[in-house]
Amino acid sequence: MLKGRAVNHHDSSDALSGGQAQKLVFFCLAAALRYQLVGPDGDLPSYGTVILDEAFDRSDPEYTRRAAGVFDQFGFHLVLATPLKMIRTLQEYVGGVATVSIRDSKASRLGVASISEAADG
Repeated sequence: MLKGRAVNHHDSSDALSGGQAQKLVFFCLAAALRYQLVGPDGDLPSYGTVILDEAFDRSDPEYTRRAAGVFDQFGFHLVLATPLKMIRTLQEYVGGVATVSIRDSKASRLGVASISEAADG
């Protein structure tokens, strides 16, 4: 709905392309979370964190960017557990990276890096 008028209406994803159906799934999830945080008449959440564990590890880069864009559009802060290969795809949405490595199934190591706009250029 956009100021009282329907923009899109779907009763299933049957008539949608694969990419459109994927975007619809993330749109519905983000919209439902936003509604839970601020209600039907509220604005975007002032700070809503969504934690996704390996949500994008098998998806293509375009799908990943679309999904991250939907959460961004709804004002969410994402915490992603994802393979490092996805950082380049998600760099527009990434403000920092923490890596966890485990050696010999015995000792884990944490590394933290801050990402700034100056580093991108």
